[in-house]
Order: sequence, then structure tokens, then C-alpha cells
Amino acid sequence: MATEQYFIIVPDHPSAPRLEVRPKHFTKISQESPTSLPRCLFGGAYLSSQPTPETNSTPEKWPFVGSSLALELPAGSGEEAVKEWLKNDPYSTGGVWDWENARIFRFKAGVSNVKELSAGGAAAAPTDSSDGKDQEA
Repeated sequence: MATEQYFIIVPDHPSAPRLEVRPKHFTKISQESPTSLPRCLFGGAYLSSQPTPETNSTPEKWPFVGSSLALELPAGSGEEAVKEWLKNDPYSTGGVWDWENARIFRFKAGVSNVKELSAGGAAAAPTDSSDGKDQEA
């Protein structure tokens, strides 16, 4: 199946309830099949500054500003499908993402060495191929 990819930068609303909504967002992402579309290829929060060694393991103290992510959709879906995906994500319905001000870029992943993360942000099972080599997204 032909696909298209997008890289998205989406800001948070001021004082967004990110950590309260986070479990619902992670549940939605984890329920996406790695073989069906649309699907999130990778994503994560962006911060106004790097957490200090003292706060690195305490997400409640991280200076969240928004999220960045890559989506893969069927070819021909277009930006409207990306906006629809963003609009229906728990981070948007829960008041975290200012999805209407998301910046959406056409994207083509060249390399992926992404590990699946748990809801707490700690690395879980790797997403490498069975032959031990990293998969290209």
C-alpha cells in the first residue's frame, strides 16, 4: 500500500493538563496497529528547557511546551486527514494540544532507531526487526 508521512509540531495550550490526559493519549497510540493506517511512527514532548538531573525522572516537573510526532497515512490522505487525527486524539479532546495551530510538514523517514516507551517515559521493548537490524520507517 502506498503511504505518505507527515511531521507535526503541535503546541500545548497554556496550563494544559498534559499529565492527567497522558494515559488516554498513550492508550490510543498503543492501540494503533503497526500494520494499519493511520499510525504514529514516533512522537514525544518538546520542552522549553532540558530537565535537570534532579527532575529528569519526574515528568511533573518537566517544562512541557508541546509535542512533535510523525504520522503515516494512506497515500492521498492529505493534511485534512492529519488534522482530523490530531483533533480526535485525547490530547486535543482533553484540552492539551492546540491542534488548530499545529505545523504540518510532508515528511519521509529515512532511519528509525526508536524504542517503544511506557506511559512513564521509560524504555520498554525495542521495535527492531527480528534480524537485529533497525527497520526503516
